[in-house]
This record gives sequence, structure tokens and C-alpha cells, in this order.
Amino acid sequence: KSEIDCTMTSTRPLALASRPGPPNEQASARVLHPIYQALDTHNYTKALKLTSAAPQNEWDIVRALRVHALGRSGKRREALVLLWEVIVKNVVLPGSEDNDLAKKSEEVWSELYEKIASISDANDLVN
Repeated sequence: KSEIDCTMTSTRPLALASRPGPPNEQASARVLHPIYQALDTHNYTKALKLTSAAPQNEWDIVRALRVHALGRSGKRREALVLLWEVIVKNVVLPGSEDNDLAKKSEEVWSELYEKIASISDANDLVN
């Protein structure tokens, strides 16, 4: 069979594996406050710099803010690719215990990612 069937036969929702996040509220505020300030003042270059620092660059909230800053600074292709990574990161498909299904699912996600990565402009998605 050359085509992969992407239809969901199960009514169970997709599960999410644990995602990285701030260790506590104080660390969260210390990291996120400067990013929010940069975005509020339309200083997207500074926001991009702040969202690239490790280890918080793996937090979903920081990655989402980076998507926003990339989009506002005109880097739509990069924003779309990062948005895709944030959306599908740690998604566990129902029945993924089956090796064949897991392999097919990974192929589908990879194909979709490659298509998004090859888009040269966000307008290509609309047309």
C-alpha cells in the first residue's frame, strides 16, 4: 500500500506527553516579563534574542512568543515552521504502541513538516 491512511478510526483524543515548562512561578516571571515587555514595545529583535536563550527556549510559552515575534518581524516562514514544531511536539497518537502505526505516523508528520518548511511565503498557505 503506497498511501498512508491518515483517518482517525478511534474516537479517543490525541494525548500529549509531558512538556517542558518553567520550574516555578518566580522563574517564569523572571524569564517571561522581559519578553512581554519587548513585545509590548514592538521591539521584536529584542524579543527574538530573549526567546533564544537556553534552557527556557524549550518552554512552549517561550516558543509561542517567539512565533509571534517572528511573524511580526516579517519572518513568516520561520514562524510557520516553529509553530508547526510547537503544535506537534510530544503528540502521542492513539494506538502508537504498535510499531508499524508509529512508523507510519512519523512518516506523515515528517512529510507535513517538509511541506511547511518548503513554503516560501505564508500566502502560499491561503492559495
